[in-house]
Amino acid sequence: MNEKYLNSAILFARLYGIAETLNPWGYIENEKFIYIIREWTDEFASMENGDILKFFESKFE
Repeated sequence: MNEKYLNSAILFARLYGIAETLNPWGYIENEKFIYIIREWTDEFASMENGDILKFFESKFE
């Protein structure tokens, strides 16, 4: 696993935690959470020079 991929996954998990604190969402199982973060990370990693915050925000529009 490369460093950019790992850093992106960690950042998505942190951003999700912040967003969840500001807008309480229902509980999701760990496996589903991991799946979501992995999907987002895979999609973001395939982008060229993407803005991670804009990408994250687009997931909730």
